[in-house]
Amino acid sequence: MLPTTLRVAIVLYHNPLGEIWRCVRALNRAAEHAIAGTGLGSVAISLGDCSDRALVNESELADLIANASAGVTLDYRWFGANLGHSAGSNALAEGATEDAVLFLNPDSYVAPTLLVHLLAALRDPAVGAADARQVPCEHPKHFNPRTGEQSWASGACLVVRTPVFHEVGGFDAEWFPSYVNDVDLSWRIRLRGHRVVHQPRAVLFHDKRLDAEAHVRTTAIEPYEGILGRLMLATRYDRPDIVTETVDVMRVHGSDEQRRALEEYERRVEADRLPARVAADGVADFIDGEYGRRRF
Repeated sequence: MLPTTLRVAIVLYHNPLGEIWRCVRALNRAAEHAIAGTGLGSVAISLGDCSDRALVNESELADLIANASAGVTLDYRWFGANLGHSAGSNALAEGATEDAVLFLNPDSYVAPTLLVHLLAALRDPAVGAADARQVPCEHPKHFNPRTGEQSWASGACLVVRTPVFHEVGGFDAEWFPSYVNDVDLSWRIRLRGHRVVHQPRAVLFHDKRLDAEAHVRTTAIEPYEGILGRLMLATRYDRPDIVTETVDVMRVHGSDEQRRALEEYERRVEADRLPARVAADGVADFIDGEYGRRRF
């Protein structure tokens, strides 16, 4: 059965106010289409602000609420601390009574038909989570073109059935506070027997920029968090070979931030502060430096 209610969880961190408005306006249009054209009855947009000062004042919040479409509600919380993406998302999903939760990056602009198509991916009760197609920088991970089956779903635009999200304990904020948390969540969902799929008809603009070599520019914390997250992921899913390979490569070719991540990992090894190991044959895919096959 398709979800009839949806919560949208958006974690903010120093985002320009105009970007927040752009994101919310696009969601309103998408909600209008989904409510008019499907069985979706309501959409609750939850903004969680991790910035060191509140990005939205009372007047702006009143305007955001007043501009919500029919069937859409909006709430805003300033956390007063940088919780990270995982803890912030978990806080926004805590106590959710809606059928599904959509985790969405604020630097995105969803197509008017995104919710119609993305929620359609949940028509199959075996599907626990689905993600959307990002433009202009489409994600290179492989998916089955017939079934949508994939190794993991991107947290930039990720819908999860609420009971499934709670069943697996949500994002793991302890070991994956901001990066690789979507991979870990996807694998834990699949370990519980649920399918994770890609829905290419659901499209959003994700504001990613390219560098001079046409590679997607990384964020300031990505070199550190990405490597530390990879080491934690390989440790959790019992792949010491991947840990060794990552350490060896980063020691020779890593940046200062990546080598700093290695030092932090070694401190955690020394202190025996590592995630419990999980046997995940057939689910945890480490292929050519990626977390699954590449499509291109």
